[in-house]
Amino acid sequence: MVRALVLTASCVVFSCAPHLVVGERNEAAAGADGAAGAVAAAGAAGAAGAAGAAGAVGAAGAAGAAGAAGAAGAQCPDNGLPVPGPTDPIVVPWVTGFENAFCDYDNAGGFCRGAGTHTIVTSPARSGNAAEFSVASADSTNDRNQARCVLQGALPSEAYYGAWFYIPTLATLDSNASLWNLMHFQGGDKSQKGLWDVSLVNGDSGDLELLVYDFLAPTVRKQTTTPPIPIPVGAWFHIQFYLKRRADATGEIRLYQDDKLLVQAKNLVTDDSTWAQWYVGNIAKGLTPTDSTLYVDDVTIDTKLTVP
Repeated sequence: MVRALVLTASCVVFSCAPHLVVGERNEAAAGADGAAGAVAAAGAAGAAGAAGAAGAVGAAGAAGAAGAAGAAGAQCPDNGLPVPGPTDPIVVPWVTGFENAFCDYDNAGGFCRGAGTHTIVTSPARSGNAAEFSVASADSTNDRNQARCVLQGALPSEAYYGAWFYIPTLATLDSNASLWNLMHFQGGDKSQKGLWDVSLVNGDSGDLELLVYDFLAPTVRKQTTTPPIPIPVGAWFHIQFYLKRRADATGEIRLYQDDKLLVQAKNLVTDDSTWAQWYVGNIAKGLTPTDSTLYVDDVTIDTKLTVP
């Protein structure tokens, strides 16, 4: 059994009020079919953080073992290396293509969470494996509306946080209370609050497009491109979020989609925490259709912009 500090949250759209809870997690046993391990009500691998902008709180078991049908929850093999603590510096560059299922997160002191499904698939994938994150956007009370993986620690002073996404079908956000979040940054120490979100909204044409939410301002930071660039449905696209961490007004953020600069903001407070968490995956609320599946591949943290 692993002791874990867990930040839980009472969340509405683009805001959270987290508080600190001490939880426990039992290591999940690997099943023959790679099924998810047992879910603890308030436990997660490592020192867990609050859920994303509109996420109900819940925690999955440890990251899963490899396999085409494997899922988060299976025991990862011991690689003989010490697992970093939640406040240790994150070693950069860092990358996972899910070739080791979710174990690259586990080995880096991260974890996967949410009562949605986290599954390893071979198609669609950019190469080898990819991760499938499926959620029920109408069931936030049971935490089935989120399925995400989290890397935690002292983030680099500046870096590019990237991931490839594949969204097979168009969805509609039903109201201003709806949410579809792909990346979330959460302060992990005394701040215990959201920092940055990269989320999807429907544009004027009904297409899905990216925007950034700044928890510290707080404000929505929309695309400066005219017209806004939609994401492609049924094709892989690349998101990179540049974060220059500063507790004073010297920070900077940028959002890129397929190497095109969509959002940029300078001379602002970007991160007033000493360690934090970076969530990647699927958390949704109020979508039509209500069930949401997306795929993720080649998640990276790097000191330079990655050109495919």
